[in-house]
Amino acid sequence: MGNKIKNSFLAGLAITIPIALTVYVLQVIATITIALGGKVSEPLKQFVDVTFPGFNLLSSIIGLVIVIIYLVIIGALARNVFGKRVVAWLEGIFKNIPLVGMIYTTTKQIIESISGGGSHSFEKVVYIEYPRKNIWTLGFVTSESTNETNEEFYHLFVPTTPNPTSGFFLIVPKEETSDAGVDVEEGFRMIVSSGIVSSKKNSIIK
Repeated sequence: MGNKIKNSFLAGLAITIPIALTVYVLQVIATITIALGGKVSEPLKQFVDVTFPGFNLLSSIIGLVIVIIYLVIIGALARNVFGKRVVAWLEGIFKNIPLVGMIYTTTKQIIESISGGGSHSFEKVVYIEYPRKNIWTLGFVTSESTNETNEEFYHLFVPTTPNPTSGFFLIVPKEETSDAGVDVEEGFRMIVSSGIVSSKKNSIIK
């Protein structure tokens, strides 16, 4: 009887937690976008001297639509030759600012990798023993290097969970890593879900 209750409880958690997390994330996104839309629609409230029930919500929705249209236009412009040059120029400014450049580059790579638009931002996903032996962590290969004796190293970004926009930079000998057997997108899904969304088998070889 006790095991049945326990199993039912765990099954309930397995169903409820993903739904709750999804609703929470959507709520945060909606709150941010509506607030942003409200800021954009402030001039509308100044020029339109009319109020009615739901006016604030309507103005926020109008502002949100304006923001979406703006993002679509910016994205379209950034895809042509002139737009690419402007974006490259702006990125050059950001990247040359200490700390800001690091944050900008890392955040951009993560977003592109999650969205599938930056297949070359991270080369592959590997397992490393970190922070100590027999504890395995996912690392995303950003580049490679060699030392004076031609020993090969991976430069790794090790994101935190469930927020992959922060993490650690490590330089690890290739021989101390193990191919994770997953692509970058799947690796980030594992990080964001804290391992809930992952294969039942892994490629760790001790």
